[in-house]
Amino acid sequence: MAALEDSVSFGTWFNYTYDNDSEADQDTLGEVDYPSFNIYVNHHPEDSVWFFDAELRIGSGSFQSFSGDDREWGFKELAVGRELNEQWTMTLGKTAVPFGWKTFNFWPGARMLSGLEDQMNVGLRLDSDSSGPMDASYMLVKSQNWGDDTTSQDDGTLGHWGTNFAYDDDNQDSDNTLAGSQRNNTYRKINTLVGDWGYTAGNTRYALSAQVGQLVDQDDTDATETHYAAALYTEGSYGAFDLNTKVVHYDQGDPSDLADDAERDVSDPGERPITDEAAYSTRGQGQIVAISGGYQAGNWYNYVDWNMRMPDEDLGTDDTMDAVVGTRYNYGPGWIYTEVLVSNLTEEKDPVMGLEDETREVVNLTVDYYF
Repeated sequence: MAALEDSVSFGTWFNYTYDNDSEADQDTLGEVDYPSFNIYVNHHPEDSVWFFDAELRIGSGSFQSFSGDDREWGFKELAVGRELNEQWTMTLGKTAVPFGWKTFNFWPGARMLSGLEDQMNVGLRLDSDSSGPMDASYMLVKSQNWGDDTTSQDDGTLGHWGTNFAYDDDNQDSDNTLAGSQRNNTYRKINTLVGDWGYTAGNTRYALSAQVGQLVDQDDTDATETHYAAALYTEGSYGAFDLNTKVVHYDQGDPSDLADDAERDVSDPGERPITDEAAYSTRGQGQIVAISGGYQAGNWYNYVDWNMRMPDEDLGTDDTMDAVVGTRYNYGPGWIYTEVLVSNLTEEKDPVMGLEDETREVVNLTVDYYF
């Protein structure tokens, strides 16, 4: 019983949002919403090579929609692992995909890097740690989430590698995310091989990530497309300063293939509120550049996340960038986050969300508590 008590912990958070462009927020001075109660189980007994990790989230702040199901709960992580020997570790279940690094902010999330950082997917992962400068990780991703669900329950991401949004502005939340049934996605990632290789010199890790696999259409499983992505990136800590950089190339094939192959009935707009035919296609090819920097000052950690997506093809979208400026305070049992999201700095049509050309500013205050 004592071992179980040592393995289980709990946490909670809620968020205040103020969108400077929202008339409702101007009238009400913003809203406090998105609560989440979380249960963490991390069982790593010293006398066993087996281990178990899980995170169950309950509430509207759990970042879960189950492909249109309004259930406000889900497993962000659920995996069983085994230490194969002193160098190799195996993990099976829903766990982190070894692709690049995760942005520093908490609430706004990956933004332009959505689906192209270390999100959580279902599959088999192998990690090698030789206690030297070289490291490697591999993963076979079977699906984005359990079953045919298209979400991954990552914190505040716009979408995923196997998703494409083309919704009307009326279906958009104030923080540029989509909620409930409006988070339905047109296709999802399956059967994907991922590799990550790193070399650490001094305080900096230099690494390459790559992935290749399939995208399958949600309405016509015969319609598939090959996708791949590669990232060159660095991670470094220099005293009180942290600096991460990343360049990504992504390729989801011909952006018209899934649109041409899939046969859909779109007569019911409530089933899927599509604005145009391009919503059925992939996002084609392009590049993403990202920089994250942070500075530790006592109990305060100040950070900036900047990322820019540059599509190669004319899909009605242009190069655009997002930035998050934030700080978090460690008050003991948790953190208090103050984050300002400035989205679409270039005032072009968003290549991830397909939104109109406008810059938006959103203030997020988040409090969490762990015990």
